[in-house]
Amino acid sequence: MTEIVNFPNEKVKIIREACEWLARMDGGELSELEKSELNKWVRKSDNNKKELERLAIIWDSIEDANLENVKFDVSNSELDQLHINTIEQSRKSKFKIFMSIAASLMLCISLGLIMHFHNLAQFKSTNGKYETGIGDQQTVELADGSEIRLNTNTLVEVNYYDGKRNIHLYKGEAHFNVAHDPDKPFTVKARKGDVRALGTIFSVRVKNDRVNVIVEEGKVRIRANERSNQLEDATLTTIDENLDKEEKSLMVVANAGNSVVFDEQEIESIIEEEKEVIERKFSWRQGMLAFDDEPLSDVIEEVSRYTSNKIIIADPNIRSLRVGGYYPIGKIQAIFDALELNLGLHVNQVDEQTYYITHNGT
Repeated sequence: MTEIVNFPNEKVKIIREACEWLARMDGGELSELEKSELNKWVRKSDNNKKELERLAIIWDSIEDANLENVKFDVSNSELDQLHINTIEQSRKSKFKIFMSIAASLMLCISLGLIMHFHNLAQFKSTNGKYETGIGDQQTVELADGSEIRLNTNTLVEVNYYDGKRNIHLYKGEAHFNVAHDPDKPFTVKARKGDVRALGTIFSVRVKNDRVNVIVEEGKVRIRANERSNQLEDATLTTIDENLDKEEKSLMVVANAGNSVVFDEQEIESIIEEEKEVIERKFSWRQGMLAFDDEPLSDVIEEVSRYTSNKIIIADPNIRSLRVGGYYPIGKIQAIFDALELNLGLHVNQVDEQTYYITHNGT
C-alpha cells in the first residue's frame, strides 16, 4: 500500500520568508511598495503574522534592538508597535546570529521528520511472513511489543502500516498477546473473516474451512465474512442490542473464556469454556498435549498435527475409546506406549512413516 506523508514544507517556507522580511526591515526603512507587499504577506495567513511576531521578539532580544515604526493596516496587529533602530555595523552580525536561530528552528522540524520516519521504520521492522514446520513452534515479538506464538505447521504474515496492525493467518494456529494501543487496531484475518483485538490475549486456528477463536483475556470482535464491513463501527455496548439476526450471525464480541467457531458464511457457535478447558487447549505452548476423556479419534487427529507420520486407527470399534492425560509433543513413541499400556491397544508400524492402531490381539 502506498503511504502518503505530508512534509511540513509550509512551516519551513513561513520561517524562511519571515526571516527575509526581518532582514529587509533591519536594513532600513521599507519602501511603500515593500510595506504593501509585507501587508499582503501578513494578511495571507495568521501563521505568517504569528511567525513574524515570534521571530521579531527573538531578533529584538539579540542586541536589545528596537524595530522601526512601520505602520500596517492589518487589524489587531502588534506589528505597528515594533521598531527597527539598529546600526549597520551590528546588522550583519545580528543577521548571522538570527539566521542561525532560524536554521535551528528548521533543524528541529527536520529532526521531527527524521524521528517520524525512524518510528515508522520501527513500526514496520517486523513486517513479513513467519512459518513453522510440522512439529515446530516459534515465538515472534513484534515492533509494538505484541507477541505471536506459532504452533505446528503455521504460516502468518505481519503487515503493520499507516497506524494499523494487520496479521494474516494463512494456516495453522497462533496465539496472540496484543500490546494495548487503541489508536492502532490489531486485526487477525483468517479465511474470509477477521478477529479484532480489543487489548487482549487470544488464539486463532484455521482448520479446513473453519476458524476457531479462543479468548484467554479481554475481548475480541469477530467477523465471519468481509461482507459485514458495514458493521465495522458498531460499538461494544450496543452491538448485541441493535444488530438484527443476520448481522449477529456475521459478527460477535467474544469475552474471556469464549470459544467461537465460524466459517465463511456465519458464526457457527459460541461456547463458554471452563478455565481448565482453556488451559488444556493452550497446553501446546508448554510443549504438551492435554486430553480429558476425549475420543481416541480426536486424540489421534490432534497428535497427527505434530508429526509427518501417518497414524491410522485400523479398528473402527476403538475410535470412540475415551482418552485422558498429558503427552509430550514430538515424543510420538511415548504416546504410543501410553496408549498400549493404558487402553490395551496395539500400535504396529507398517512402514517408515505409517502406523496402524488396533485393539490388542486383533
